[in-house]
Amino acid sequence: MEVIEKTKPETELDTVKGSAEHKKKHKLSKYWLIMIIYSVIIVSLNLLAKITSLSDFYDDNIFRYISQPYCRFTGLFPFSVGEVLIPLAILIVLVAVVTLILLPFLRKKDGFKKFANKYLKSTLAFVLTVAFIMTLNCNILYCTSKLDINGHKDKKYTVDDIEALRNYVVEQCNNLSEKMERDENGYVIYDGDVSKDVKTALNNLSDEFPRLNGYYPNAKPVMGSYFMYQSGIIGVYFPFTMEANYNTYTSTTYTPEVIAHELSHLKGYIYEDEANFIAYLACINSDNDMLKYSGYLSVLNYTNNDYYDCVDDERYSKQIAIDKKVSFDNYCYDAETQKFLKEKKSVIKDEVMENISDTITDTYLDYYEAEPNYSEVTLLMLQYYDGVLY
Repeated sequence: MEVIEKTKPETELDTVKGSAEHKKKHKLSKYWLIMIIYSVIIVSLNLLAKITSLSDFYDDNIFRYISQPYCRFTGLFPFSVGEVLIPLAILIVLVAVVTLILLPFLRKKDGFKKFANKYLKSTLAFVLTVAFIMTLNCNILYCTSKLDINGHKDKKYTVDDIEALRNYVVEQCNNLSEKMERDENGYVIYDGDVSKDVKTALNNLSDEFPRLNGYYPNAKPVMGSYFMYQSGIIGVYFPFTMEANYNTYTSTTYTPEVIAHELSHLKGYIYEDEANFIAYLACINSDNDMLKYSGYLSVLNYTNNDYYDCVDDERYSKQIAIDKKVSFDNYCYDAETQKFLKEKKSVIKDEVMENISDTITDTYLDYYEAEPNYSEVTLLMLQYYDGVLY
């Protein structure tokens, strides 16, 4: 007798169950839903930042409420958090890349597959978090309006104006150089708390530039300052940790201005010329002669070179001469430090580090459509002293 097995009729309950399982299979997990929302927020903020008025409002009214708590947190650490996170972030990304390469070959191994799934998801969340922080602390700031000093933003200046500015800066440098305390080799020495003095100077400028008001963390020396020297860097702002960092080998005369420059980034002055200008004003308006000298020295090369490019040698020779002490002090690294650094054995050659640094800097500036416009501080100074010196 042949037994014919008939298919069991599908009940209404089975149909509902199947439909639910199908929907569940195609439903986004909570993780991917969060990542999509996170990505949309980041993209939206970057698109909105293109509206200059919104970026300006953010910089003037919102950024401080993000930056100050952030600065207070990272300021609790006596070392540069950013300096530690950079190699850690590189390691995280490298492990993710290696995991992706091995995944096709080891996907059948449950242990590796489980690790890869969790690690790659964590890495994506980490990358998006870095992008979000960079958006708030950097990207939006690069979309703000440039400083308009005394309403002279579009004004054109003459050679006579630049001459007056150049001579004023040289005269101030010459006078202050005589007030500096020096060691037996002629190098300027300073036993005060530079970071504290600079923070006070920046706060004192807040009546004129309100963004400068409020809390400042201590500027942090970088443990890898030798690599900074190789890269030609004397200071750096880490937007993902909101820290101002400086090269420990920087000369005494340059250190105050460098710290002021990096701290001004924490207050939303992201453009290099503006940070230079703010640092200059903070230093020269201080009651501290060391800070004043550092401020004037920081703009000496810019104003002197810009003027020299505008005139012939005969006219230039008739101007106030730069004192020998000023020329001696006007270096990022003093002669003895340079000798020590050049004799120091390095793992990576100077040329390689410099090329890597230049590539990263150029890529960074190209991405933000910004220029390494340090020398544009001369124009800001011309605007600032308009009606005062000429």
